[in-house]
Amino acid sequence: MSPDPAAQPGKSAILVIDLANDFVFAGGVIADAGGADYQARAQAIVPTLKKLLDAARETGVAVVYATDAHTPADTELAKWPPHAMKGTWQAEIVPDIAPKPGDLVIDKTTYSPFVSTDIDAELRRRGITRLYITGLHTDCCARHTAGDAFQRGYDLVWVSDAMQAFTNEAHVQGLEYFKTWYVTDAAAQIKTADQVVEDWRHSAQPRQSGVLAVS
Repeated sequence: MSPDPAAQPGKSAILVIDLANDFVFAGGVIADAGGADYQARAQAIVPTLKKLLDAARETGVAVVYATDAHTPADTELAKWPPHAMKGTWQAEIVPDIAPKPGDLVIDKTTYSPFVSTDIDAELRRRGITRLYITGLHTDCCARHTAGDAFQRGYDLVWVSDAMQAFTNEAHVQGLEYFKTWYVTDAAAQIKTADQVVEDWRHSAQPRQSGVLAVS
């Protein structure tokens, strides 16, 4: 597939959803609820996310983390047991993809950060118009986040191999939901990490007199 000519790193952000220890490693409430198979699949996307985040920082794509950091008063805890509680190891972002200076880290208390944080204002202040959706879970927090972003007019790309869910079937169903309700061009909006990195690097290459500079 040819690089996406619409990719504009300076107007884009990669959104990493719920890559907290609680969601990934044994001993976390959510990770233990998913079991060993889920934990293995959640951990397997970490190297892919690291590659994406490194490429994002290299090419000028904003890096944004939106991660659960709950307090006992949060209404979500009426549905789920206490997890990723603010100030604990469980709420910390997975060390291999820890934030770096300049990244935006947002603590959320709802499935979608658009409901409980000022993420929309922060993105617009930075001139962000396109979001690359990654993280956990494809069929829950990523789905709700994508829906809120879609309704607010963001251009969306889902990085299919940088997301997961409690089951692989739920992951696939989540991607199909995106295609049904939000996607207008599946080839351009459902991509692998390698395709996204290629898009960013192609778009970030220096141009001279309107012609792509080739070394």
